[in-house]
Amino acid sequence: MPLDLAINLGASLIAFTVGWLARTLLTYLRNRRPVARLCRIERQAPVTVVVGTARDRRTIFEADAQAAMNIRLSLTRDLKIHSIATVRSSAFDMAGHADDNLVVIGGPAVSDVWKTYASRLDGPYVFKIVGDNYKIVARDGGATFGEARGASGEVEQDHALVIFAWNPFEPRSRLIMMAGCAYPATVAAPAVLSPDFARRLARRVDTSQPFALVLSVEDVNGYVPTPKIVAWEQFTQQTSD
Repeated sequence: MPLDLAINLGASLIAFTVGWLARTLLTYLRNRRPVARLCRIERQAPVTVVVGTARDRRTIFEADAQAAMNIRLSLTRDLKIHSIATVRSSAFDMAGHADDNLVVIGGPAVSDVWKTYASRLDGPYVFKIVGDNYKIVARDGGATFGEARGASGEVEQDHALVIFAWNPFEPRSRLIMMAGCAYPATVAAPAVLSPDFARRLARRVDTSQPFALVLSVEDVNGYVPTPKIVAWEQFTQQTSD
């Protein structure tokens, strides 16, 4: 009887262990692996999220704050990165954090950090002032993407620029930049870090090389569906070893 009990317990333990390992592997393959391959974060370097700053240099824009929260959630849940600092662009210390894995939220209108890093990438898309507003402009061909407002004056369609590259000051660290032309696209841009989006993106883009995406975002009476990729391009990045 004791032998039969031991055999049953052993078999149950083996079945539990095999099931747990299978579920863990499936979770890794379905969720963590696509996000890890997209982000390619250097685990030995800190992760710092930089958000845009209003003109008073103290206020954080709501869209940037929400995007930062969603990014922290994604990195914590899918990559198990729990130590993530968030700083305002006006308080960013180049001497202390320039070599970090960086996630820069907010374009040149609200972030000098965006200006500093974008100027060293020579990416295929840039923010430029067109008329009275910033728009995303393709360097080659001049295609322009911006916000569109309805009769009520509310933004109904918006676009975001998302860049995955290497930190130009420390090529072993990652640089991720994302900003919308208006509120909806800034809030929606972190969706690229979701497992489903990362998995679909990996089928179209070589995530081991720098690339830039232009996302189209709808705002349907406050509901923002998953962004759509309307333009993308890989680019060569000059880094120092």
